[in-house]
Amino acid sequence: SVEKTNRLIVIDEANPRCSIATDIAAIVADKGFDLLDAPIKRITAPHTPVPFSPPLEKLYLPTPEKVIETVSEMIGDQSLLHV
Repeated sequence: SVEKTNRLIVIDEANPRCSIATDIAAIVADKGFDLLDAPIKRITAPHTPVPFSPPLEKLYLPTPEKVIETVSEMIGDQSLLHV
């Protein structure tokens, strides 16, 4: 929870504009701004059309590696990148 960690990462397969990730980030910024120790991070698909090719689709969607990279940057612990 934001109250416990003082941070927020929102992960969504949608693009970064007009998505549930944007709405969640906006609500937390509005209602819980004083709880945050770091900027809210969103991990989303790029702001482009969804590719039809399965190999390209895999590159398009958020990955566990991207989540680990973002978390390690947010908490300042690069050792997570070598797990």
